Amino acid sequence: MFSMVRMGLAALIVVITAVWSMAQAGDSVVGSWRLLSWVQEDVESKAVQTVFGDSPVGVITYTSDGHMSVFIANPKRRPAGGPFATDAEAADLYRTMVAYSGTYSIDGNNVTHKVEVSWNQAWNGTDQHRFIEVKDNRLTIKTPTMVSQISGKRSINTLVWERMK
Repeated sequence: MFSMVRMGLAALIVVITAVWSMAQAGDSVVGSWRLLSWVQEDVESKAVQTVFGDSPVGVITYTSDGHMSVFIANPKRRPAGGPFATDAEAADLYRTMVAYSGTYSIDGNNVTHKVEVSWNQAWNGTDQHRFIEVKDNRLTIKTPTMVSQISGKRSINTLVWERMK
């Protein structure tokens, strides 16, 4: 009887430790983060480029209740010439930003963004998988190989964020 209690207690400790570890990983991303850099590597040519220049602007926010949103823009975006954008202006504005919102889940160093609404209608209802690393006040998010919404080429993107205070 005593050994069964001990085994049950040991199993409970393992479960609590696993749940606590997952909660810690989730808590580590909770908050708002300012974009520091976005580098895109072309899978075929291995060419590396900064997306939206050396100082892209962006904010990603993860809430403790499992919601997230991200907005990234080229700091050189030009506003429309009037209250309504021309077709050419609207196309340029679309190409100089990335934005979506939804929920997220974390499993180890993998985060899945479940997109509910996006600047790119094709992403609505999709799961966007990313690899994450939190170190000090920096969050690095890396994509698996994907077709870039910016270049149209197969690439891997690495975004580095700094926790906002």
